[in-house]
Amino acid sequence: MEGWWTPLIVVAALLAVAWGWVMVYRPLLQVRRLVRDLAEGKASSGFVARGSLGLEEIIVGLDKISDRLQGLSSKAEREKYNLRTILGSLSEGVVITDPEGIIRLANRSFLEMFGLTAFPIGQTFLESTRLPEVARAAEETFAQGGGRSLEIHPSSPGQPVERTFAVNFAPIVEGSGERSGVVTVFYDLSKIRRLEMVRTEFITNLSHELRTPLSILAGYLETMEDPAVLRGAEGKEVLRVLQRNCERLTMLVNDLLELSRIESGRLKLNLLPRKPGEILEEVRDDWKRAFAGKRVKLELECEGGLPEVGADPLRAGQIFSNLMDNALRFAPPGSRVRLGARRREGLVEFFVADEGEGIPPEKLERIFERFFRVDEGRTRDRGGTGLGLSIVKHLVQLHGGEVRAESVPGSGTKICFTKLPSSSHQESSDK
Repeated sequence: MEGWWTPLIVVAALLAVAWGWVMVYRPLLQVRRLVRDLAEGKASSGFVARGSLGLEEIIVGLDKISDRLQGLSSKAEREKYNLRTILGSLSEGVVITDPEGIIRLANRSFLEMFGLTAFPIGQTFLESTRLPEVARAAEETFAQGGGRSLEIHPSSPGQPVERTFAVNFAPIVEGSGERSGVVTVFYDLSKIRRLEMVRTEFITNLSHELRTPLSILAGYLETMEDPAVLRGAEGKEVLRVLQRNCERLTMLVNDLLELSRIESGRLKLNLLPRKPGEILEEVRDDWKRAFAGKRVKLELECEGGLPEVGADPLRAGQIFSNLMDNALRFAPPGSRVRLGARRREGLVEFFVADEGEGIPPEKLERIFERFFRVDEGRTRDRGGTGLGLSIVKHLVQLHGGEVRAESVPGSGTKICFTKLPSSSHQESSDK
């Protein structure tokens, strides 16, 4: 009998072990895996939960928690991605700082504004931008609440032109009403300020250009009240002065109207295929007598084999007329002016080079601005309205080219402009 019970005891023990494995130990392994996955932020393994002693309920609960956390994590990732996408598309610089003033988020526009090579995460405003006023305003915004604004003018070795930024600060307020950081937005006002400066300079220069001939006209008209002045050589000189200043005013008004038409887009071109050599020969023939009268040698330099270019005959003549008039006024007697064309980086480049006084480097980039004069007194005495090179620049750009100036003080100035080779005819009319 005793031998008969032994197998039953062994079978019962095996069954108990199997039950314990299935209902207790295996569920505990599942709980362990779930807890580990939750700790590591991994998704649930998706197994079937079975067990006793409430283990099945614990496993199901942990599985639901895992799914919910994964959903929240995915939502947070999507929101984080959307936030970065939005900030990355803004032209304004945006920075988010925490309660300690440490930068936690910044967009690429902020980096470009301040010439940073890497995102300044973990730094303060003072460390990243060297702007104590910005750091101080951000601290006050967080401490006191409410928005703040200021205007800054940061200087940078790589930025010779002064820059202007409007900076706005606003606290980040949680649902509980507590402040958790500050968002700072930088608006680049440099272009607007430069446009305002150009507008102011234009009005000032225009007033000056108009005042001089008008004052002369008014003064001489007063002298004409005396009939005796109109007789003899003195009367003829008065009339010559009046005529000269009337012509100056007419030129100024015409140039202003021309510039206005070009800038407004109302001027259309009639582009025709022209050989560069033929264009230059026409210019030389038109100006050779004027150059000979001042004893200035006019030389033609045209590289062979240049392709045709699309040019409006009237406007191309206007470009060269302004450049040749400029060169003639500044070329000293006995010098030479070179008129030419050459191939440059797949384009045709025309140039007019004189041997005059030249232009200082700091003024070279400004000679295409309206009314800009290298030497106010001497340039005005030599005639011109101060708008010729500005008209040249706009007409060249209307032709699809670019204009630039090269100069060495004491060795003359060369004005160059490029033109694409003509591949098709574009015909339109002036309106």
